[in-house]
Amino acid sequence: MPRGNSAVEKTARKGYAMFGFIRPVKSELKVKEADRFQQVYCGLCHAIRARYGRFYTMFLSYDMTFYALVVGSGETPKAQTERRRCDAHPVTKRVCASPDDALALAADASVLLSYHKFRDNLADEKGAKRLLAAVLCRLGRRGYEKARARLPEADRDIRAALDELHALENENCASMDRAADASARMTAAVVPHTGDARERVLRQMFYHAGRWLYLLDAAQDVPEDMKTGAYNPLVQRYALKTPDITDIKQPLERTLERSLADVCTAFDLLDAQRDAEIIRNIIFLGMPTVTRQVLDGTYQPNGGRGKHGSL
Repeated sequence: MPRGNSAVEKTARKGYAMFGFIRPVKSELKVKEADRFQQVYCGLCHAIRARYGRFYTMFLSYDMTFYALVVGSGETPKAQTERRRCDAHPVTKRVCASPDDALALAADASVLLSYHKFRDNLADEKGAKRLLAAVLCRLGRRGYEKARARLPEADRDIRAALDELHALENENCASMDRAADASARMTAAVVPHTGDARERVLRQMFYHAGRWLYLLDAAQDVPEDMKTGAYNPLVQRYALKTPDITDIKQPLERTLERSLADVCTAFDLLDAQRDAEIIRNIIFLGMPTVTRQVLDGTYQPNGGRGKHGSL
């Protein structure tokens, strides 16, 4: 991933790079598994750059690395690697995952979801933040058109779900389940249409992962949303008067745990052939850990380092 102090990269680190909640617990990974996660992360960055240019590499996330691992888990266990330079490491070549169908699909999905996140912020934000979202939409339009041509059904479904979410926000919908459902359908939309049992399992897995992401992000954003008056499904559902979520922590934790249980069930049905232990670490350890950290107010993006690129 390119590094620097550009306004675009700073924006990516502040939340446009999806959420970044889905990540492994490094201390519980074997060395080769931690290396493999990093290789897929770097391989996805190279795939995005090869297919869409540098711009969208700024919005690379651990969430989409997880997506690449899961959609590629049906492949043979032996993964190919290669050594390549990049903008972040121009001198020394680093080992990264070799291009394959899973990385190509993850690159396409990453661009679609990133662009629609720009659109979402354009609709939600005001002032300078809205202007920045408009700039990102303009800069990302060409890449988005390529991704839409490659994944037209996914783009259609994401657009429909996002329009529904905007309608719910505009009416200050008090049902957090309806809002979470609309957001979850966006992540499920990028599952490839294969018409088999694996597609159904993957859709369930990414639907519930998307539901968990949306509600966890809402929990983290309660203070800012109450300050700015932005829509937040938890504020509406529980009629919060202050940013303190202590009183709703228990019921919120239960609904998040239900989503994680459904993710775990789908994973058990997936019969992963490749990277199974990394995926298992993420959903059985990483996601529950992040849940507790967000609800306790101790969560820090990427372990407090404030940037992606290294576990």
